[in-house]
Amino acid sequence: MDSEAAVTIRELYPELDDEQLKKAEENLERYLELAMRIYERIRNDPDAYAQFKALTDSSQNPTMHEQRSNSSTNTNPPKEK
Repeated sequence: MDSEAAVTIRELYPELDDEQLKKAEENLERYLELAMRIYERIRNDPDAYAQFKALTDSSQNPTMHEQRSNSSTNTNPPKEK
């Protein structure tokens, strides 16, 4: 598949029947409409937009410099008795 080609919901979820695919498309459309309403509200409010820009600024220094621990992966070998 070409990297520029759009992926369809049917390609993403081939196991869904036509009714389930229709519902998935409707849900995606509602989600995108919500995301656009949120974005437009933020763009039209200078204070909210300033906060948004500050939160999403990629030049911010990360506050977490070490790797996060994963409790499901124990990297310490068991102690021998």
